[in-house]
Amino acid sequence: MISLPFAYEEPAEWGEIRWAIRRLLDKEAPMEAVRQWDARCEYPQRLYDCLAEAGYIAMPFPGARGGAGAGPAEMLVVGEELGRRGMDIAGGYGMNVFLGLTIDHYGSERLRTELIPAVLDGRRRLSIGLTEPDAGSDAAAISTVARRTAEGYSLCGQKVFTTGAGLPNTTILVAAKAEGDVGRSGMSIYAVEADDPGVTTIRLDTVGRHLLGTYEVFLDDVCVPEDARLGDEGAGWRVLRDGLNMERLFGCGAYAGALATVIGLAADYAASRKQFGQAIAAFQAVSHPIADMYADLAAARLLAYSAARQLTAGVEARQVISVAKLFNTEAYQRATNSAMQIFGGYGYMKEYDIERYWRDARIATVTAGTSQIQREIILTTLGLRGT
Repeated sequence: MISLPFAYEEPAEWGEIRWAIRRLLDKEAPMEAVRQWDARCEYPQRLYDCLAEAGYIAMPFPGARGGAGAGPAEMLVVGEELGRRGMDIAGGYGMNVFLGLTIDHYGSERLRTELIPAVLDGRRRLSIGLTEPDAGSDAAAISTVARRTAEGYSLCGQKVFTTGAGLPNTTILVAAKAEGDVGRSGMSIYAVEADDPGVTTIRLDTVGRHLLGTYEVFLDDVCVPEDARLGDEGAGWRVLRDGLNMERLFGCGAYAGALATVIGLAADYAASRKQFGQAIAAFQAVSHPIADMYADLAAARLLAYSAARQLTAGVEARQVISVAKLFNTEAYQRATNSAMQIFGGYGYMKEYDIERYWRDARIATVTAGTSQIQREIILTTLGLRGT
């Protein structure tokens, strides 16, 4: 396992979290098992049960919910370690945690009572339905409609690229607009059970990220009560935005962890593969890209932990989180491309783990805010774009 470059001095409790997760993953999610889950498009239920039993899902929740009130830096450590095994390992955890916190902050008493305990003990999964066929980065363009009824709301529309929506026992947080509303002001968020009448989920055939699955979701007159809405009517964008900083920060940790694994795979292969009578690591054309990867990892971790420090201190962190998201995802892609070149033809074989990281890395600059959107956010904070 590649050693992590310096970011900041780690308190002892961070190290305890880091090593405890590594031991759990070594037992419940060895690389061979993750490779098989990916090949079979299989959700690793036992792994997430173990994470729940060990209290990791509850970590950032307040003590009143049975959590430990963990802050941004502690969650970054969790993201790094889970990301070492792959982005779906980290993503399956992070999606439940951060959407669960959104429900805890904005959900009705019924939603909090019914969903939070089930999320914390691993019985229920969460998904977010925002993107639509004609509304990706432009979230204000969604066309899913929430019509008022005597019992609450009727939802009609279509979502796409909805991660994990078709897994058993999943609640989908669906973004919808009041009929006739335009822009973000009319958007609200509704909790919908994936097996509710009128909900259809279809798994999409994606290149990577096979453990959770990516789904198209159809909502055909799906009836939900009024207390299924999160926050005030029309406050959906604020509900989503409030959790976005922590979600993106956690993702930056996961990308750094995945990058560390890619470096380790490339270094091990370069040290063992022999050509022209010596290990290929002896050739600068092979070894220098590994040094560049490691420099990228050092920068990625510094950016992520700087953002965590700002969030912890209550300082506006939107810019540094966007910088970290932009850099970490693109560094991850650069590393997997370089590693595939180092592996040569063997990297293209399913029996080698590097091809999975390469496939999963390709979507990193698209999901949770594209690289282009991160650049626009950065330009906005520099005063070069309107707010």
